[in-house]
Amino acid sequence: MEFRKYIGDEDFYKKVLRVALPCALSQLLLSCRSIISSIMVSSIGMVTAVGNAINVLNLHDYLLWGIEAGAALFGAQFFGAKQYKNMARIQGIFLLFSMLNASIWIFVTFMYGDRLLLFYLNDPEILPYSWTYLKYVMISVIFMCFSLSFKCMYQAMHRTRITFIMSFSYVICNIICDYLFIYVFHTGVAGAGMAILLSEAISSAGIFLYTLKTRPVFFTGFKEMFTFDFSFIKPFIQKVLPIAFNEMLFGFGQSLFNKAYGMLGSSSMEVIYIGSEILSLALFIVWGYGEAVSILTGTLLGRGRIEEAKEESRYHLGLSFVAGMFLWLFMVLLSPLFLHLYHISDPATYSACRGLLAVYGFKAFLRVFTYVMFCTLKAGGDSRIYNLLDSGIMYSVGIPIAFAGVYLGIKNIVVLVLLCQIEQVVRFFLTLKRYNSYKWANNLTRLVK
Repeated sequence: MEFRKYIGDEDFYKKVLRVALPCALSQLLLSCRSIISSIMVSSIGMVTAVGNAINVLNLHDYLLWGIEAGAALFGAQFFGAKQYKNMARIQGIFLLFSMLNASIWIFVTFMYGDRLLLFYLNDPEILPYSWTYLKYVMISVIFMCFSLSFKCMYQAMHRTRITFIMSFSYVICNIICDYLFIYVFHTGVAGAGMAILLSEAISSAGIFLYTLKTRPVFFTGFKEMFTFDFSFIKPFIQKVLPIAFNEMLFGFGQSLFNKAYGMLGSSSMEVIYIGSEILSLALFIVWGYGEAVSILTGTLLGRGRIEEAKEESRYHLGLSFVAGMFLWLFMVLLSPLFLHLYHISDPATYSACRGLLAVYGFKAFLRVFTYVMFCTLKAGGDSRIYNLLDSGIMYSVGIPIAFAGVYLGIKNIVVLVLLCQIEQVVRFFLTLKRYNSYKWANNLTRLVK
């Protein structure tokens, strides 16, 4: 039967479980860290202030994730081809581009941070608290870039347990620091920012010391990492630039959604920030499994096993359907339990959060499919069409719907977010069409000498 081509054998699921489970658990830990931090922040009434600062931080983070995705796809293919020196060079290129990105956004933040914060939420009372939090977390991205460069290479080697331990250590450290700074030292929202800065510094030091001790195949010293010429870096730029550009556009687009939602008032933004935190907990499966898809598919493509990569990609789609259904039920059935953890005293806000999480459950269901297909496209370097399918649809469908809804007088935040999910439906069908063309099935190691 037709659906049989979406069901793999036992060995496939064992391989996926071995690689994907640590990735998913790493994302789960990071989501839990974010939720626990937001609960602590909510106890001092600073949810909106922190959420507003994150709008600016995301402008940096999405571009960083785009660079990371490019480094990961090349790293996986080089590992599959056993070109370990090229893995080291890719890590060096990642460090250069990510540090450049960090430097630019740190400069922009300290020069124009107050204007950016007011753009997203024009509330002078919240501005000082948002700025206090933002300046600490923006400095922390320097350490984040360093640790992510090692995380990329370990994942490319399928050593995802290392990245899980790395995430676990970071989360525990951040929770402890959050508690100490907020409740013991009473430093308020500044303490939440300092906790992230300190945790990122400790995490990057830990992964570096571990790498020095174990000397994995990709780490041959900093000299090797930065020994490359333009003929090597050119294919990286050609494949990664579209991905990074898309992530930057996508991140700014997400902040434009928040701009539209913010026009409904601070109470609506509180609903969005709480709902987004809980959604990120549900999406740990999406991001973690997507990383595994990129690693596994990229390794097969790098080894030249094109038909096997196509076959396994169909198995991933079948598995994503099961994951999507699980996420939808997870969001709907467990929403009261999660909302109970927040200090929500207003019944209207609580009711809006319940409704929003039901909508976000539908969003998560569709996002599993599209993100797994996106990661498949990226694994083969099909990055140009990826821009149109991701940020292109966001700007042509989702964002216009959000602002049109506000100007047409929609006051209910749940109804507005539900209308915006038309974007997810359009993206799903167009991405499926591109996936079925198999134009993504490419061996990128042939592009590099």
